[in-house]
Amino acid sequence: MLLLVKAKAQDVKLDSVALNINRYGLETVQSNLFVHFDKTVYTNNDQVWFTGYLLKTITNLDQYHTLYLSLINNNDSSVIIQDKFLIEKGVACGALTLPDSLPGGSYRFVANTNIKKDNQPDGGFVQPIIIKSTTVNPLTASISLFKAYDEQSKNGTALLKVLSSDNRFVENAEIKYQIGKDKQTLLTGSAKSSIIGELMINFPADKITADNNQLNVSIKKGKDIRHIKFNLPVRNRSNYQIQFYPEGGYLVERLTSKVGFEIKNLEGTAIKAAGVLYENDMVIDTLESNSTGLGSFSICPQPSKKYYVKLFGNEQGGISYHLPAALKHGAVLEAGTAIAENEFRLQLEASSNQKVHVLVHNFADVFLYDDLILAAGKTQNIRFELDFVPIGLNSVTILDSNYRPMAERIFFAHYDMLNQTELSTDKNEYGTRDQVNLKLNVSGKSKAPLTALVSVSCTQANRISVGNNQNIVDYFYLQQHLKPLPNRPMGLKYVDQNYVNDVLLIKTWSRYKWPEEEVVDEKSVLSSFEYHGEITRRKKLLTSPIGLTTIAGENLNFLDTDSAGRFNIPFNHLLIKEPKTQVWLGMVADRYDLYSLEINNPQEELTKHILQQNFELPHVRAEVLNNAYQSITSAAGIKLKEVVITKNNQNTDYAKRTYNKCGDYVCRYNILNCPNHIADAGSRSPVIGKTYSDGKGGEIIYPGCLEAERKPNITILKGINLAKEFYVSDINNKNEPISFSTVYWNYQVMIKGETSISFNTGDLTGPFKIIVQGVTDGGVVYGEKEIMVKNK
Repeated sequence: MLLLVKAKAQDVKLDSVALNINRYGLETVQSNLFVHFDKTVYTNNDQVWFTGYLLKTITNLDQYHTLYLSLINNNDSSVIIQDKFLIEKGVACGALTLPDSLPGGSYRFVANTNIKKDNQPDGGFVQPIIIKSTTVNPLTASISLFKAYDEQSKNGTALLKVLSSDNRFVENAEIKYQIGKDKQTLLTGSAKSSIIGELMINFPADKITADNNQLNVSIKKGKDIRHIKFNLPVRNRSNYQIQFYPEGGYLVERLTSKVGFEIKNLEGTAIKAAGVLYENDMVIDTLESNSTGLGSFSICPQPSKKYYVKLFGNEQGGISYHLPAALKHGAVLEAGTAIAENEFRLQLEASSNQKVHVLVHNFADVFLYDDLILAAGKTQNIRFELDFVPIGLNSVTILDSNYRPMAERIFFAHYDMLNQTELSTDKNEYGTRDQVNLKLNVSGKSKAPLTALVSVSCTQANRISVGNNQNIVDYFYLQQHLKPLPNRPMGLKYVDQNYVNDVLLIKTWSRYKWPEEEVVDEKSVLSSFEYHGEITRRKKLLTSPIGLTTIAGENLNFLDTDSAGRFNIPFNHLLIKEPKTQVWLGMVADRYDLYSLEINNPQEELTKHILQQNFELPHVRAEVLNNAYQSITSAAGIKLKEVVITKNNQNTDYAKRTYNKCGDYVCRYNILNCPNHIADAGSRSPVIGKTYSDGKGGEIIYPGCLEAERKPNITILKGINLAKEFYVSDINNKNEPISFSTVYWNYQVMIKGETSISFNTGDLTGPFKIIVQGVTDGGVVYGEKEIMVKNK
């Protein structure tokens, strides 16, 4: 018999059936932020272009006004850059320049909005990037396992090697190390590197566990400091970890279930492997994971039987990976596929006769609801009509007669309604300084045209890292709910239905239990990151308001404190047109020297939160190279001659010579503030009244620099940046090389039907990738196309 569930559940709420489902299933995301960066591989001095989209909000859209963007070094979690950008109608656009002194390595951008929910920042989008640096890094370091275990000393040994950027040994570097994680510190020590730049670090191998096995090393030579981490091996533990995920949540005796599994190594990298399934000591099946480390098998567990898996080729062949114990009574479900269009089907079976409640919901609202009588050992087929169910991830949950959860399955509804983006160019191969004619079209189901707001980039293909690259569709429908997502070598995840099926079987898995205590549904407290402060007189609160003024370039505003001297600075008082502009805050008082002003910096509060978050680099199925590969310049071989390591200040000296105090400069081709030659050795400071090129075929007379001096009555604040126009090179100027890796960036393109865009290539050759992503009223959109640029 087929049960058809199609009625909309108007009066059923999750709390009314005492199902605290948010504890167990998908993470309930009430707001989310996606940022499209022009690329994911940068060099120091590079320009970073981005567009941020608010995909869902927890409050009124107008209350979102500032995007906070931070650049973090993954090696030591140091904050390199922090900046703020205006959010208008849910979109933030901007650009920033990477410092010329950045060493190569692994970094991440962290984006947040100004909104706080229960004192926690909203947003939290993370984009890992790689920086390829031309800056000489005086110190490089690597750690390897020299000996896992010594029978006599009961110790293991890790080998630390310290080299200079040109592969010379670094002698007498000051080294401090710590073994442990979080607050669990097992061992600390300090030493100096040997004449060949090495240090043997012994560790108590028997005491190393999964909770304390991180070796953290700090290396200092002169003024230069490097940090490095390494996971020490845990004795008598497999080099692999296998997790089992019964479809629906539990295995039940005498009922057949599908079981998903995931195989990873200790570093979290997915492993393609094969193994054998045992019932007690008898082989009953074989299994194999795919390239993402995922797989599945079916099993009908019997009473008093134990089930476990052993891997082929495992050097620790005696290690067994046990399946979870089966329940004596319960229910199991099976869906042939978790990808649905306008209907979703599954089979339900219980071990005893009972009444159950069937719900379809998205962890916030119930869309479908029905009751069902199950007969013991008899399969019940159920079909859900999804007319009232939104596109994306939803769940079927089975409750017993007392409304306790028994089984659950996540599925993707209306997969066929994902928006499509068509990109076509007038040709596939172009010459240098050639014109590219691009046509865009966004459509929904049945090819109906949609209106979309998108950002468009064209960047060298080798500047898009497959492992780090994120697209808005994967993020909106999958990644924001399921963290972390297994890597897919081919890039786009949502287009691969086999991949989506595997992920929804495993990454959405939850084992339900009855809540031990009632959860109070408290209303969230919303607040905002803002500049706020207090003015006192002789360390006492004021008794009457005092006036304040803010000057942000041409943006002049006034405000008053309250009667006690407290104040908040509205965001629109902080808007600046140029990134170098400082915001001055001053008191409107004759005797300002009698007052004291204290003001918070909201970015300091945000930084504390960011650094408390546990960040793991995305795992890709590839060997991890030494960090030295990040350097563009390297020398081959080890050089034995001793050298003195000193900090390279070459780029800093250039900056001092070429910039004036406003940050203005003229490049060797007489272009004022040329973005292609930031801090270049051939640049110079501009002269007041002289005429320079604007880089676009026009000329500009330099008006001079009004240097800002800190006054006693002035507090310097950091402004909120407005969108910056993308620099378009003059292709007719043969004396000016066009060597940008990003040849086109447009942060707000409105697509209504077929839309045409034209831009020019530069002097760089090779494959370039055009990427389009953004939003519509009916969801998000993404598209990409590769073109080839060759010398004319």
